[in-house]
Amino acid sequence: MTVSETVAIASALIAMAALAFSILKDRRGEVLSAQSVRDKLDYISGNTKDIKDDVRALDRKLDDHATRITKIEARLDEHHRRLSMIEKEDR
Repeated sequence: MTVSETVAIASALIAMAALAFSILKDRRGEVLSAQSVRDKLDYISGNTKDIKDDVRALDRKLDDHATRITKIEARLDEHHRRLSMIEKEDR
């Protein structure tokens, strides 16, 4: 085996080692990137759950307010009816 063949084989081995290292490094970077994306999605998911809970609470409050408004309107109608009856008696 000549010196040039030995250098060529060594160069090929170094190139293969560098390629393998590069592939491993890229995979590690992909894993870190994927983990970062998962973390962000978990954060968004948590915020979405909080928002849903807040919306449900607001819906309950709106229902309570609607019920109270309905009762107030009924009482107002009753007072208006009574006032009309009093006005008719005074005439």
